Amino acid sequence: MTNATQSLKIDVTSDMLCPFCLLGLKQLELAITRYREQNPQPLDINIRIHPFQLNNMLTDEPESREEWAVRKFGPEQAIALRSCLNDKFATVGLPEIVSGGQLSSSHHAQRITEYAGHIRPEAQLPLVMELCEATHIEGTAPSDKDVLARVSTKHGLFSSEEEAREWLDSNAYDIEVRKAYQNAQKQGITGVPFFVFQDKYAASGAMGVDEFVNIIGEIFKREKDSSPQPLMVVGDQCDIHDQCNSAEFHPERVL
Repeated sequence: MTNATQSLKIDVTSDMLCPFCLLGLKQLELAITRYREQNPQPLDINIRIHPFQLNNMLTDEPESREEWAVRKFGPEQAIALRSCLNDKFATVGLPEIVSGGQLSSSHHAQRITEYAGHIRPEAQLPLVMELCEATHIEGTAPSDKDVLARVSTKHGLFSSEEEAREWLDSNAYDIEVRKAYQNAQKQGITGVPFFVFQDKYAASGAMGVDEFVNIIGEIFKREKDSSPQPLMVVGDQCDIHDQCNSAEFHPERVL
Protein backbone atom coordinates (compact mmCIF):
# COMPACT_ATOMS: atom_id res chain seq x y z
CA MET A 1 0.00 0.00 0.00
CA THR A 2 1.46 3.36 -1.02
CA ASN A 3 1.34 6.43 1.18
CA ALA A 4 -1.14 9.12 0.14
CA THR A 5 0.37 12.33 -1.15
CA GLN A 6 0.46 15.22 1.29
CA SER A 7 -0.33 18.64 -0.15
CA LEU A 8 1.10 21.87 1.20
CA LYS A 9 0.04 25.31 -0.03
CA ILE A 10 2.39 28.15 0.86
CA ASP A 11 1.68 31.82 0.12
CA VAL A 12 4.70 34.07 0.54
CA THR A 13 4.44 37.84 0.64
CA SER A 14 7.80 39.41 -0.16
CA ASP A 15 9.75 42.34 -1.57
CA MET A 16 13.06 41.95 -3.44
CA LEU A 17 14.38 44.91 -1.47
CA CYS A 18 14.44 42.82 1.71
CA PRO A 19 17.53 40.59 2.10
CA PHE A 20 15.62 38.43 4.58
CA CYS A 21 13.18 37.52 1.78
CA LEU A 22 16.04 35.94 -0.16
CA LEU A 23 17.25 34.25 3.03
CA GLY A 24 13.80 33.03 4.04
CA LEU A 25 12.95 31.62 0.60
CA LYS A 26 16.29 29.79 0.47
CA GLN A 27 15.69 28.39 3.96
CA LEU A 28 12.23 27.24 2.90
CA GLU A 29 13.61 25.50 -0.21
CA LEU A 30 16.21 23.65 1.86
CA ALA A 31 13.62 22.79 4.52
CA ILE A 32 11.29 21.23 1.93
CA THR A 33 14.18 19.12 0.61
CA ARG A 34 15.11 18.01 4.14
CA TYR A 35 11.49 17.24 5.07
CA ARG A 36 11.16 15.06 1.97
CA GLU A 37 14.35 13.23 2.92
CA GLN A 38 13.06 12.59 6.44
CA ASN A 39 9.52 11.62 5.47
CA PRO A 40 8.77 8.90 2.89
CA GLN A 41 5.24 10.13 2.26
CA PRO A 42 4.99 11.94 -1.12
CA LEU A 43 4.74 15.72 -0.76
CA ASP A 44 3.14 18.07 -3.28
CA ILE A 45 4.16 21.71 -2.76
CA ASN A 46 2.37 24.74 -4.20
CA ILE A 47 4.25 28.00 -3.51
CA ARG A 48 2.86 31.35 -4.64
CA ILE A 49 4.70 34.67 -4.23
CA HIS A 50 2.71 37.86 -3.58
CA PRO A 51 3.92 41.47 -3.94
CA PHE A 52 4.70 43.78 -1.05
CA GLN A 53 6.02 47.35 -1.03
CA LEU A 54 8.44 48.11 1.78
CA ASN A 55 9.35 51.61 0.67
CA ASN A 56 7.01 53.62 -1.56
CA MET A 57 9.41 56.58 -1.52
CA LEU A 58 11.98 54.86 -3.72
CA THR A 59 11.85 55.63 -7.45
CA ASP A 60 13.21 53.91 -10.56
CA GLU A 61 16.31 56.09 -10.25
CA PRO A 62 19.03 54.00 -8.54
CA GLU A 63 20.85 55.28 -5.49
CA SER A 64 23.79 53.94 -3.50
CA ARG A 65 22.70 51.07 -1.23
CA GLU A 66 25.60 51.74 1.11
CA GLU A 67 24.81 55.44 1.49
CA TRP A 68 21.12 54.66 2.02
CA ALA A 69 21.94 52.11 4.75
CA VAL A 70 24.23 54.55 6.55
CA ARG A 71 21.53 57.25 6.46
CA LYS A 72 18.90 54.82 7.70
CA PHE A 73 20.76 52.83 10.35
CA GLY A 74 23.94 54.78 11.05
CA PRO A 75 27.43 53.58 10.03
CA GLU A 76 27.99 51.12 12.89
CA GLN A 77 24.54 49.51 12.70
CA ALA A 78 24.77 49.27 8.90
CA ILE A 79 28.08 47.41 9.13
CA ALA A 80 26.78 45.14 11.92
CA LEU A 81 23.62 44.29 9.99
CA ARG A 82 25.57 43.49 6.82
CA SER A 83 27.94 41.25 8.78
CA CYS A 84 24.99 39.49 10.41
CA LEU A 85 23.33 38.95 7.02
CA ASN A 86 26.52 37.56 5.51
CA ASP A 87 26.79 35.04 8.35
CA LYS A 88 23.18 33.98 7.84
CA PHE A 89 23.58 33.79 4.06
CA ALA A 90 26.58 31.49 4.52
CA THR A 91 24.49 28.99 6.50
CA VAL A 92 22.34 28.32 3.41
CA GLY A 93 25.10 28.48 0.81
CA LEU A 94 24.43 32.01 -0.43
CA PRO A 95 27.36 34.31 -1.33
CA GLU A 96 28.00 37.47 0.65
CA ILE A 97 25.95 40.60 0.07
CA VAL A 98 27.63 42.82 -2.49
CA SER A 99 29.73 45.67 -1.17
CA GLY A 100 28.08 48.76 -2.61
CA GLY A 101 25.40 48.11 -5.18
CA GLN A 102 22.29 50.05 -6.03
CA LEU A 103 18.85 50.49 -4.53
CA SER A 104 15.63 51.53 -6.26
CA SER A 105 11.92 50.80 -6.42
CA SER A 106 11.08 47.11 -6.83
CA HIS A 107 7.70 47.81 -8.48
CA HIS A 108 8.69 46.61 -11.97
CA ALA A 109 10.18 43.45 -10.49
CA GLN A 110 6.90 42.91 -8.63
CA ARG A 111 4.98 43.30 -11.90
CA ILE A 112 7.13 40.57 -13.48
CA THR A 113 6.64 38.36 -10.42
CA GLU A 114 2.86 38.74 -10.48
CA TYR A 115 2.77 38.09 -14.22
CA ALA A 116 4.81 34.90 -13.77
CA GLY A 117 2.37 33.71 -11.11
CA HIS A 118 -0.47 33.94 -13.60
CA ILE A 119 1.04 32.66 -16.84
CA ARG A 120 3.83 30.35 -15.63
CA PRO A 121 3.40 29.55 -11.91
CA GLU A 122 6.17 26.94 -11.88
CA ALA A 123 8.67 29.62 -12.93
CA GLN A 124 7.67 32.18 -10.32
CA LEU A 125 9.80 31.01 -7.38
CA PRO A 126 13.05 30.48 -9.33
CA LEU A 127 12.49 33.83 -11.06
CA VAL A 128 12.02 35.59 -7.71
CA MET A 129 15.11 33.90 -6.28
CA GLU A 130 17.20 35.06 -9.24
CA LEU A 131 15.89 38.61 -8.99
CA CYS A 132 16.61 38.68 -5.24
CA GLU A 133 20.15 37.44 -5.88
CA ALA A 134 20.62 40.07 -8.56
CA THR A 135 19.60 42.73 -6.05
CA HIS A 136 21.53 41.61 -2.98
CA ILE A 137 24.46 39.59 -4.31
CA GLU A 138 25.15 41.22 -7.68
CA GLY A 139 24.10 44.71 -6.58
CA THR A 140 21.86 45.58 -9.52
CA ALA A 141 18.95 47.96 -9.03
CA PRO A 142 15.56 46.18 -8.82
CA SER A 143 14.21 48.67 -11.41
CA ASP A 144 16.85 47.77 -14.01
CA LYS A 145 14.65 46.79 -16.96
CA ASP A 146 17.52 45.20 -18.86
CA VAL A 147 18.09 42.77 -16.00
CA LEU A 148 14.36 42.17 -15.59
CA ALA A 149 14.00 41.49 -19.32
CA ARG A 150 16.93 39.07 -19.33
CA VAL A 151 15.78 37.11 -16.28
CA SER A 152 12.11 36.95 -17.26
CA THR A 153 13.00 35.75 -20.75
CA LYS A 154 15.33 33.13 -19.30
CA HIS A 155 12.44 31.76 -17.24
CA GLY A 156 10.10 31.55 -20.19
CA LEU A 157 7.79 34.52 -19.64
CA PHE A 158 8.70 36.04 -23.01
CA SER A 159 10.11 34.77 -26.27
CA SER A 160 12.78 37.48 -26.42
CA GLU A 161 14.31 40.23 -24.32
CA GLU A 162 12.89 42.75 -26.76
CA GLU A 163 9.38 41.46 -26.10
CA ALA A 164 10.06 41.55 -22.36
CA ARG A 165 11.32 45.12 -22.53
CA GLU A 166 8.24 46.19 -24.47
CA TRP A 167 6.06 44.60 -21.78
CA LEU A 168 8.02 46.33 -19.00
CA ASP A 169 7.69 49.69 -20.74
CA SER A 170 3.90 49.27 -20.75
CA ASN A 171 1.62 49.51 -17.72
CA ALA A 172 0.78 45.78 -17.77
CA TYR A 173 0.04 44.35 -14.32
CA ASP A 174 0.53 47.73 -12.67
CA ILE A 175 -3.02 47.79 -11.27
CA GLU A 176 -2.85 44.15 -10.19
CA VAL A 177 0.34 44.71 -8.22
CA ARG A 178 -0.92 47.88 -6.55
CA LYS A 179 -4.05 45.99 -5.49
CA ALA A 180 -1.80 43.30 -4.03
CA TYR A 181 0.01 45.96 -1.98
CA GLN A 182 -3.37 47.07 -0.62
CA ASN A 183 -4.48 43.51 0.10
CA ALA A 184 -1.33 42.91 2.13
CA GLN A 185 -2.09 46.02 4.19
CA LYS A 186 -5.68 44.88 4.73
CA GLN A 187 -4.37 41.53 5.98
CA GLY A 188 -2.25 43.36 8.53
CA ILE A 189 1.08 42.37 6.99
CA THR A 190 3.72 44.91 8.03
CA GLY A 191 6.92 42.93 7.47
CA VAL A 192 8.35 40.44 5.00
CA PRO A 193 8.90 37.66 4.25
CA PHE A 194 5.46 36.58 5.46
CA PHE A 195 4.40 32.96 5.01
CA VAL A 196 0.89 31.52 5.18
CA PHE A 197 0.56 27.73 5.10
CA GLN A 198 -2.70 26.04 4.08
CA ASP A 199 -4.47 29.44 4.18
CA LYS A 200 -4.46 29.44 8.01
CA TYR A 201 -1.01 29.07 9.61
CA ALA A 202 1.21 32.16 9.61
CA ALA A 203 4.96 32.49 9.98
CA SER A 204 6.74 35.81 9.64
CA GLY A 205 10.41 36.18 8.78
CA ALA A 206 13.41 34.01 7.95
CA MET A 207 13.43 31.48 10.77
CA GLY A 208 16.08 28.96 9.80
CA VAL A 209 15.94 25.65 7.96
CA ASP A 210 15.32 23.55 11.08
CA GLU A 211 12.43 25.74 12.15
CA PHE A 212 10.79 25.55 8.73
CA VAL A 213 11.09 21.75 8.84
CA ASN A 214 9.45 21.77 12.27
CA ILE A 215 6.68 24.06 11.04
CA ILE A 216 5.87 21.78 8.10
CA GLY A 217 5.74 18.77 10.41
CA GLU A 218 3.58 20.62 12.94
CA ILE A 219 1.15 21.72 10.25
CA PHE A 220 0.62 18.19 8.97
CA LYS A 221 0.17 16.99 12.56
CA ARG A 222 -2.51 19.60 13.15
CA GLU A 223 -4.17 18.83 9.83
CA LYS A 224 -4.27 15.14 10.73
CA ASP A 225 -5.69 15.88 14.18
CA SER A 226 -8.21 18.36 12.72
CA SER A 227 -7.05 20.98 15.19
CA PRO A 228 -6.26 24.17 13.27
CA GLN A 229 -5.16 26.23 16.27
CA PRO A 230 -3.36 29.44 15.42
CA LEU A 231 0.33 29.03 14.64
CA MET A 232 2.42 32.18 14.57
CA VAL A 233 6.19 32.10 14.35
CA VAL A 234 8.34 35.20 13.96
CA GLY A 235 11.85 35.40 12.51
CA ASP A 236 14.15 37.87 10.76
CA GLN A 237 12.37 40.35 8.51
CA CYS A 238 12.16 43.84 7.03
CA ASP A 239 9.15 46.03 7.80
CA ILE A 240 7.33 48.99 6.30
CA HIS A 241 9.35 51.37 8.49
CA ASP A 242 12.50 50.32 6.59
CA GLN A 243 13.75 48.41 9.60
CA CYS A 244 15.54 45.10 9.01
CA ASN A 245 15.00 43.19 12.23
CA SER A 246 17.37 40.33 12.90
CA ALA A 247 17.11 38.03 15.90
CA GLU A 248 20.70 39.03 16.59
CA PHE A 249 19.50 42.56 17.31
CA HIS A 250 16.05 41.58 18.64
CA PRO A 251 16.49 38.52 20.90
CA GLU A 252 12.81 38.55 21.88
CA ARG A 253 12.10 36.49 18.76
CA VAL A 254 9.01 34.34 19.25
CA LEU A 255 9.26 30.66 18.38
